[in-house]
Amino acid sequence: MILNYWNNPTILVIAAIVMIMALIFHNIVQATVAARFGDHQPRYSGFTRFDPQLQLEPFGVLFLFLLGFGWPKPVPVNSRNIRGRGRQEALVWYSGPLAYLGVALLCYLATVLFLRFGSVELAQAFAISGDFAILHAVINLFPVFPLDGARAALAWGGPGVRRFIQQIAQFGVLGFILVFFVLQATGITGAIMNFFRNLILTLLGFIPGL
Repeated sequence: MILNYWNNPTILVIAAIVMIMALIFHNIVQATVAARFGDHQPRYSGFTRFDPQLQLEPFGVLFLFLLGFGWPKPVPVNSRNIRGRGRQEALVWYSGPLAYLGVALLCYLATVLFLRFGSVELAQAFAISGDFAILHAVINLFPVFPLDGARAALAWGGPGVRRFIQQIAQFGVLGFILVFFVLQATGITGAIMNFFRNLILTLLGFIPGL
């Protein structure tokens, strides 16, 4: 959780700023992709603008600081407006985790650059921020509300998948918290995070001069 770093103001402030901006960026990306596929409702509702008051969900921000994982307000996607309903709607939701991976890539790039300039504290702060961003990408892949993976699976999955998601959704936030802790305790989250972290670091290795 971000509050674990309360005794290190640099990490606390940078991680908080990066992740709050990441939540907003997540929504901007999803609204932009939705418009690309024919649904302009999120854009008309303001979700392509950097507007914290519109984009952020108070409980999502609270959980970000308490658990290290949060969420913004859901983007109001209308599947009836999307061409090729199902697959393309799922791509709208999956663009959210991809946005978090983009934030992680920028954070790790900043980490490398600050290490080059000898600023170890700032490098550490951005490395930790990158880890938080990857965590958000990974968790959002799972089909549990209010996560992107659940909305994508409802759009693209079969009747059995939809029934499973709706059953878990009956437990509300408690169901999400339980799944979150199970994924953490079993090491599933960590294993997938390591995969994406190594992938991003490999990609950065191809940038000349790094």
